[in-house]
Amino acid sequence: MTHPRLPTLDEDHGFFRLRVFDKTLVVTFRRPTHVVSWAILGGGMQTHATHIINHHVNVDDPKGDPGKALRQAASLIGIEGAFVGMMTGVDVHRFSRAKDTYDDLQAHAITTSGCGNLATVGETGSYLEGQSQEVLPGTINVIVLLNYGFTHEAMLEAMAIATEAKVRAMYEFGLRSVTTGQPATGTGTDCIAVASGHDRRYVFCGKHTKWGELVGRASFESIRGALRADAKRKEPNPGD
Repeated sequence: MTHPRLPTLDEDHGFFRLRVFDKTLVVTFRRPTHVVSWAILGGGMQTHATHIINHHVNVDDPKGDPGKALRQAASLIGIEGAFVGMMTGVDVHRFSRAKDTYDDLQAHAITTSGCGNLATVGETGSYLEGQSQEVLPGTINVIVLLNYGFTHEAMLEAMAIATEAKVRAMYEFGLRSVTTGQPATGTGTDCIAVASGHDRRYVFCGKHTKWGELVGRASFESIRGALRADAKRKEPNPGD
């Protein structure tokens, strides 16, 4: 009989709970909620998601069905119900979390960062479905969590704000595409998920709105912290 693993980190943030189990970061919602993403498993618009997971895979792990691997990871933790699943090549314990608030409005962002395949938008792509080629590991995964309800349109706008925050952080760190040397706008395998809470129903999340401000600040600080952690990881050890 397989027993659910115990978390190495467990934090209660009111409308969601954040835990880390070995190789898997888990966000659990108090009630099934709306999540929009382009995640490997459960992507698109989910209306009754109970969890978001970000699972670490090693570069030398056997290649296979990523959806199956994510379902197995969720099963080992004891996750039941609909969930959204991401993958990353970095240790999920090195996540970066940020929060911004205004009155009772809360925007949280959780990011893991690996920069092994930095790219800039519009550069030549090397992958075509059905003709798979190896892609260097490296992914920036961002989970944005909002404590009130949003329309689907506003959730997409929040995703755009988080994407802009990622690009701003890339430029601040002076990161460049590994193939062209141009300023990087992300990696080739990034993912963003936005989850909205319940009650009320906000319609807008642009840069002129208070929600856009909160999402932008939380996302930027979270991504910047993850990039800083990734850069520190790559620093040479003086003892080596």
